[in-house]
Amino acid sequence: MRKIKIIILSALLANLVLPLYAQISLAPSFVFIDEKSGVGNLFVSNSSEKPYEVTISFAFGYPASDSDGNLVMNYDDSIAYAGYALDSMVRTFPRSFILAGGEQRTVRIQVIPGQRKKEGFYFTRMKVMAKPQTPEVTGDLAEGIGTKISFNFEQITALFYRRGKVSTGLEVKDVNITLVDSVLQIRPTLLRTGNAPYLGSMFAKLKDGRGNVVAETQSTTTAYFEVIRRIDLNVAKVPAGDYTLELSFETRRNDMMVTDLVQAPKIVHETKVQVK
Repeated sequence: MRKIKIIILSALLANLVLPLYAQISLAPSFVFIDEKSGVGNLFVSNSSEKPYEVTISFAFGYPASDSDGNLVMNYDDSIAYAGYALDSMVRTFPRSFILAGGEQRTVRIQVIPGQRKKEGFYFTRMKVMAKPQTPEVTGDLAEGIGTKISFNFEQITALFYRRGKVSTGLEVKDVNITLVDSVLQIRPTLLRTGNAPYLGSMFAKLKDGRGNVVAETQSTTTAYFEVIRRIDLNVAKVPAGDYTLELSFETRRNDMMVTDLVQAPKIVHETKVQVK
């Protein structure tokens, strides 16, 4: 009997997990390592009843953007790789293993900094590939033809390492604002300063002539180099008139510990806007 093997690969960013199928979870979502310890841990858990083959690899990349501020991962920046890649410095123990159903495994991550003597903030993406030891098999579709389906899952988490003095900041180079269907589409162009990525939050507040906030929103944001970010502000309930848009940036996030983030002063940028 001839069989057709179908492999479905699902690439997931950070701590995103496909609810119906993915049984392997990672913690934490971001791994930070400092030069004092040189060691970090990743916890890999299998919530299913089936054993999975787990393999860990690295791929240098960072979140960039397209011209409209949509998130785009850049894995092809050779210049950034030469200056910031952590790949050649990092080892994992173990690098591949079998994770039985209901088990958790601690993966030890060690940075060997010999190749990087320069102070700075280094990073990469850690890919965790998991595939079931025994593929699921369905019945025959037709005489002489059957299917063998194997779901492979790849989850990706960010890995950071700081060495010596590090600093970060933002320069707001430009802010493009468009009003579409009662939504202010805000697209700031940001330039990271210092020698570390800017990891923080972006806040948008619309203020009237008396300084009262009439609409506001926020989102997490990153700037590894120059990037366009996007944030949308609903102004459906805001009366027509002239306002001040305040964009502010702070190095704090709900999904990261303050002690892990390279701190920078709060940055505030104001722009006059008109709501029609």
